[in-house]
Amino acid sequence: MATASSMSIDPRRMGVVDVKSDVARNRRTVQAMVDRFAKQDIDGIMALISDDAVFCDILGKGARGDEHKGKDAIRKAFVRQFELAGRHSYHSANIVADGDYAFASWTMVIGDSADPLAARFEGIDEFAFNAAGLIILKKAWLKGQSRLRRTLLAHNPAGVFRHFGYSLRSWAR
Repeated sequence: MATASSMSIDPRRMGVVDVKSDVARNRRTVQAMVDRFAKQDIDGIMALISDDAVFCDILGKGARGDEHKGKDAIRKAFVRQFELAGRHSYHSANIVADGDYAFASWTMVIGDSADPLAARFEGIDEFAFNAAGLIILKKAWLKGQSRLRRTLLAHNPAGVFRHFGYSLRSWAR
C-alpha cells in the first residue's frame, strides 16, 4: 500500500488549487509580458499567450475596441502596434494579481526614454489566465489617445502611412 508521502498527488485533480502559487505565477507572466513588450520581443510575447486568446485593442469601434481572436490575429495586431509606434518602451509597471486575473499599469514612452521631453502615456492592461498560466484575455486602455495619434504621426509618419487603413479607420472615431 502506498503511503501519502510516496504518492504523487495533483491538487488540481482533487479540486484543490494552490491559489498563492497561481497568483505568483500569473504575476510573473505579466511581468514577463511587460518586459517583452518593452523589448518588442514578439516571439517571447506570443509564448505567453494561449492559442485561443482574445486581445482587446486600445483603438477600435467596438465596446472593447478592436477584438483580435487567436494567436495569429493577436501577433499581427502586436506587430502593427510596434510598427506604428516606432521606437518606444514601457516603464514603471505596477502589477496586481488575484486568482486568474491581473492588472498592470505602465508608462509608454515614445522615442528615447532618457529624454525628459519624450512623449509619455499612461495605460493599463487587464489579463485573464487559463489553468496552464497562459494569457487568454488581454484588454488594453490608454490615456491620451488623441495626443498619441498626433505623436505617432510626428515621430513615425512612415509607420502611420504603412498602416493607413487601420489608422484611418481607428482614428476617425
